[in-house]
Amino acid sequence: MYRIWTDEPILESVRPMLEGMAHLIGPGAPIEELATCEAALDPGAQWNAARMDRAPRLRVLSRIGVGYDNIDVKAATERGIMVCYTPHGPTQSTAEHTVGLIFAAAKTIAYADRDIRAGRWHTKVTTLKGMELKGRTLGLVGAGRIGCQVAQIMQAVGMNVIAFDPVLTPDRATQLNLRKIEQLEDLLAQSDVVSLHAPSNPETRHLINATRLNAMKRGAILINTARGALIDEHSLANALQSGHLAAAGLDVFEREPMNIDNPLRNLENVVLTDHIASHTWAGHHRLYEMAVHHVLQALRGEKPDQLLNG
Repeated sequence: MYRIWTDEPILESVRPMLEGMAHLIGPGAPIEELATCEAALDPGAQWNAARMDRAPRLRVLSRIGVGYDNIDVKAATERGIMVCYTPHGPTQSTAEHTVGLIFAAAKTIAYADRDIRAGRWHTKVTTLKGMELKGRTLGLVGAGRIGCQVAQIMQAVGMNVIAFDPVLTPDRATQLNLRKIEQLEDLLAQSDVVSLHAPSNPETRHLINATRLNAMKRGAILINTARGALIDEHSLANALQSGHLAAAGLDVFEREPMNIDNPLRNLENVVLTDHIASHTWAGHHRLYEMAVHHVLQALRGEKPDQLLNG
């Protein structure tokens, strides 16, 4: 029987996949037990070279999620450890959450909810109007799995969709019925709603900064279900306070949990959710199912489907 390390409990729905194949070690097991494990399921712990050196038998590290910046892939490769991830698991759930934030921000749903709960009625009806989305332009910053699913849903609503993504081919854009924009600033200037679906890396940190916020249409909406580091949050707060942007819908933040002094917390024209875009039963099951599947593939001597370093 193989031994698989985990820092957090796994979903009960995927435990039958391991029956007769492996024992789970953890969560809460002494760190010394890591040395006895051939595989690890990773929900987000830090895997650096020092931790990997405590696991000389480790053959595969399977990330339960899309991002893998918590894993030193280079160090794993040097130690012969396969690193996998689950890019398809949260696609549908995250896309639907993105669409939910678009509607919540565009239709001033958060305003109304807060007013009614506070015993107020129509206090902003003469000054606050929502955005009708049909015929408007949705700009995608990143046209990967999630962005393309968002495009499909919002096209059904009647939005025109444009995308900035250096790796998007003309043929793929045609297939998706969207228009590729070559420069980010041009997309920002044309879009009524901008939705971020880019990865987090040194090149994309504060991709949306004060200059680019100023390049957006006055009255536009900004949505982020990708990574918090993509946005300069203080500049975004200024753009929202000044009225340059009508609203924002955010599921991710530069620091999580969100700082108590983050200025976005006090703005009424922001819809905030606490990094829950992929948190559905179906989405979580897919994430864990894929991660366990990759572990079993590696332990059987097969090449995992989503291998980052092979």
